[in-house]
Amino acid sequence: MLDSRKKANKKWLAKNYESITIRVPKGTKEQIKTWAEMAGLSMAAYIQEACKEKAEKS
Repeated sequence: MLDSRKKANKKWLAKNYESITIRVPKGTKEQIKTWAEMAGLSMAAYIQEACKEKAEKS
């Protein structure tokens, strides 16, 4: 049952989301994680919000 649930979740994620991988200098990940926690957001939500704010300024 667990394998079928994982398979279903993977299929749903592939259908509904895209993945982006970024590389950052050592220590940057922890800094982003800290900023996200301070904002009450996940790292992904924090980065998405930062990108939207940057786009709105241009």
